[in-house]
Amino acid sequence: MSPSTQSELVEMGFDVEFDDDVNKALENATEDELVDLAAVLGFTGMLNQVQFHASLEGRKLEMGGFSGVAKAERLKVMPDEPLNMTDVEGSIKKLESNSEELTRLNLNNIKTISAEVVQRLCAALTKNTQLTELHMAATRLTNAMVEPFFDMLQKNTILKVLNLESNFLTGVILVRLLESISHEKSGITDLHLANQRQSVLGVKIEQNLTELILANPRLVRLGLDLETSDARVRTREHVKSNLDRVSRQLRRNKN
Repeated sequence: MSPSTQSELVEMGFDVEFDDDVNKALENATEDELVDLAAVLGFTGMLNQVQFHASLEGRKLEMGGFSGVAKAERLKVMPDEPLNMTDVEGSIKKLESNSEELTRLNLNNIKTISAEVVQRLCAALTKNTQLTELHMAATRLTNAMVEPFFDMLQKNTILKVLNLESNFLTGVILVRLLESISHEKSGITDLHLANQRQSVLGVKIEQNLTELILANPRLVRLGLDLETSDARVRTREHVKSNLDRVSRQLRRNKN
């Protein structure tokens, strides 16, 4: 190994003896090859960030030697979610006619639903006896737009799954929704209200929500953002208890 190469290795922190074959290889080694060697021997402090992560993943190190500049990773372009092509008006007509074909309605991510459409949708659901799932996540629902849900949920006993996640509902509206399904004839077992615009509900609202959830023996799945640990634990345990009870009942019925 040439004195210059040996000097470079000493400066890099290497303190090892090499045999003749290794010395010969190192004598003709390029700086990029020395970078590879530094990675193999664990001298990661001499690598830039890109080279360091490449060494951890076993990938080929970036060129440029010890003075190489870390380059940003190329941006990964993620495709947009496919548009929800559900025929809203056609679906409402099926609800109004109580069509047996429509038992699950997915309106997720449709941003053009108006308050008037929501009004007609809920009016149809008031008398519908076929639909069991309604999904309206990320549809830009506001407090005022959700008003028709309260009466519908008090009268409809067939709907089991209601998903209103990722909208613009405040804590007061969430309380009213839970109040609307608190009656004994309510069929709602799955309620999803997480990720609303008002991320912090406040202690009083969370207390009200917790009381309503704990008084509901039918909820077996719940999506709701609660900040206080006590509320999270109590509601989670209650919903789990409901689910366990329902599961036991189903097993008994099968036997």
